[in-house]
Amino acid sequence: MGFKARRKNVPIGRSSKAMILPAMIKIGKESTIAGNRLILADPRGEIPEEELLEFFEKYVEPNFWVWHAKRKEEAERLANGYEGDKE
Repeated sequence: MGFKARRKNVPIGRSSKAMILPAMIKIGKESTIAGNRLILADPRGEIPEEELLEFFEKYVEPNFWVWHAKRKEEAERLANGYEGDKE
């Protein structure tokens, strides 16, 4: 089962930022990450970053934008008072 959390981004030096991982996650010496607007991470570092990026670009990113657009459209309809077909 997954988890959800909100974490503060912490500036490190001039060009890096860190995100603190929850203590419940099993981690390795380093993590691999892939992303753009969203981030997909393997905190154990078991999946090579090239494979993680390929998976992210093929499955995560395209599906996220379809889901996000539908959600946005629904929120706009509700904000404009549309409640669907009433019988």
